[in-house]
Amino acid sequence: MHHVLLLVKGMLFGIANIIPGVSGGTFALILGIYERLIASLRAFGMETLRALGRLVRPPAGRGRAAILADEMRRTDAVFLLLLALGAAAAILASSRLITFLLDDHLAPTLAFFVGLIVPSILVPYRMLERRGWRELVSCAIAAAGLVCLTILPDPAQGSGAGLLSLFIAGIIAVSAMILPGVSGSFMLMLLGEYRTVLDAIKNWDIVRLGVFALGCLVGLALFVRLIHYLLARLHAVTMAFLMGLILGSLWVLWPFKQVAPGAKIITGTNILPAAFSGEVAWSLGALVVGLVCSAGLNLLGATREKPSPYTPTAAP
Repeated sequence: MHHVLLLVKGMLFGIANIIPGVSGGTFALILGIYERLIASLRAFGMETLRALGRLVRPPAGRGRAAILADEMRRTDAVFLLLLALGAAAAILASSRLITFLLDDHLAPTLAFFVGLIVPSILVPYRMLERRGWRELVSCAIAAAGLVCLTILPDPAQGSGAGLLSLFIAGIIAVSAMILPGVSGSFMLMLLGEYRTVLDAIKNWDIVRLGVFALGCLVGLALFVRLIHYLLARLHAVTMAFLMGLILGSLWVLWPFKQVAPGAKIITGTNILPAAFSGEVAWSLGALVVGLVCSAGLNLLGATREKPSPYTPTAAP
């Protein structure tokens, strides 16, 4: 059941990452796997390369299986593998459905995600070992910053200057994907590289895809270590900041928007519905379903599969 639960969480994480404007980091946090994910990703590095070297030429008295098992335990590789399998399965199975829902039923779909997120704010809140003015200020700055970011004017698409800008966009986009409340695809739009990346995927432009992927790898290596450092040294302030990003994401996910025709990302001016309509009714129903699902997810996450590696009460 432990492995099945991780697969389910991986599927939810994958679904969140394929939705333009929705943050996979938010779902990782509300599912109770964010800190473990950061710690596991951060574990990969020079020690992993040394372990691979020992696999090629095992030291005396140690077999390759034992070396591999030790490295998998050190990096929590089974956890990452189960999450990756669940995410990949969800992306393959639901990408067309999610696109259909966002294109044709935007308001109820966003209302469902709002319902998922609102009760789950309690998850990072419970992780705060201290709740003082510093945490309050950190939370407020994150929420206000994300709202300000999302109301910036949309840039022209495909305005990238070349491979260097695509490389930098990869660094920034993957860093945004790790942060709860921030969408990597939205950051690509702000950088003017969203259409460039889409065209590269569509046309199998190996050079551009390779440069973008390299930027993502560099950003992942650097940013995961930064988050790891902040969680280890300033856990309460960092968790409060992440909670503020989740609160700010509710502005992004407000169901009723004036969206530009043909837009492929959740942007647009937030509006109030002029009157009670079928769309409003469906949105309210989707909100309730999201609230119920969130309650179930919180119950699943109540018995966390592994203590946080960052909180002071965590096991050494």
